[in-house]
Amino acid sequence: MRISKLISRNGEDGFSVTELAMVVLIAGILAASSVVMFANGKARYELQQRAQKIASHIERARSLAVHYNQTVTLGFSSQNTVFGITCSDCAESKSELPPARIPTDLSLSAYPTITIKGNGTLSTSNATIVVSDARGRQVSIVMANSGRTRVGDVSDASTSP
Repeated sequence: MRISKLISRNGEDGFSVTELAMVVLIAGILAASSVVMFANGKARYELQQRAQKIASHIERARSLAVHYNQTVTLGFSSQNTVFGITCSDCAESKSELPPARIPTDLSLSAYPTITIKGNGTLSTSNATIVVSDARGRQVSIVMANSGRTRVGDVSDASTSP
């Protein structure tokens, strides 16, 4: 190979400053949108997990009611910040299921009292609890009479029907 071929023609070698600036700008835009999408996804996941924690608390109380064959009552504290077993004649269940704190950045659509019988059936004044965060995202917890609870998908309040 001749040395003259290695040397660029007409002094054109590399990229111009404008081309480099455009590449950096596009990369910056992609990175910024990725960070925003990740943050939104993380917040949705955290809300889903918090609702799941409330639902699993109900499921655990149901399991204890069946195990001890007794009626267990779940409810909220007067400030609606603590959720746990409230019955006075179920000491064994209370000792196995400590109360759960409701995070201050969450709001619930209802604070029902839930009664679970020894056969696992459930009765409550409000079978659906909608858990919302400060940004308007929400997820529902649905309790069936059979005692099963189901956590729905997270939705934005602005896009929900």
